[in-house]
Amino acid sequence: MDLKSRRWWNQDTVAVVTGGNKGIGREVCKQLGAAGLKVVLTARNADRGQEAIETLKNEGLQNVSFHPLDVADKESCAIFASWLSKEHGGLDILVNNAAVSGVVFDDVYVRENNINLQDLMWKNMECSKGFIVDYESARTCIDTNYYGAKRVTEALLPLMRPSVHGARIINVGSYMGQLNNLRCSKLQEELADLENVSEAFIDKFLHMYLKDVKDQTWEDKCWPLKYPNYKVSKIALHTYTRLLARELEKHRDASWLCQYRYDRQHGRHFSPGGCG
Repeated sequence: MDLKSRRWWNQDTVAVVTGGNKGIGREVCKQLGAAGLKVVLTARNADRGQEAIETLKNEGLQNVSFHPLDVADKESCAIFASWLSKEHGGLDILVNNAAVSGVVFDDVYVRENNINLQDLMWKNMECSKGFIVDYESARTCIDTNYYGAKRVTEALLPLMRPSVHGARIINVGSYMGQLNNLRCSKLQEELADLENVSEAFIDKFLHMYLKDVKDQTWEDKCWPLKYPNYKVSKIALHTYTRLLARELEKHRDASWLCQYRYDRQHGRHFSPGGCG
């Protein structure tokens, strides 16, 4: 996409990117900075965040800054929101990118069966062998990928600056967050029903999953067999995105929300609905 051909921003437009120290997040910071926006790169690890800033500045981007932010910590989100308000007076774009994979390899299984990791990761998506799914990794993944994005959104939404073009919230999703990754149609239908689904239902959905993981009964239920932690967290994020988009639609002059999906396996990008 040619950003400059659809320009609605200027040098005073402020964009915040979570998890901006590497990968997709750093590239988003780079592209937004190159387009002339003020970019606030955030990361949980201050050293890695500063390293990312130095890299970007060495590439000629002087309009990027760093502030630490742990999306899993409500106090950290509040501190960041206070700093952002004082330093910039608000923001125009929020990119919720921070995420963890929630993947734990079963090293013993991999070693004893002489398995190539790339084959293990991307072949036979209906097999759970070779991975360990435990409560702690599941809880951390959900707390970061879903509740983290929700915490940051709730902390920064009051600071989103309305304009004739609308502010932007972009949640980075995944094809792994598609509802057909669930192995039962009833749950798919309930999550797809925007007239009745709610944030409380998402909480219930995640509680059910975490309980099944804790009881080690998740494989017998409707959860995805491969990458269940990541898939469940992104299914929750996608549902929340749709709920929030519906709410913001009532105030369309204030904010726009879209979901940016990235196919990590094939490197493909999707932006349904657009957020240009």
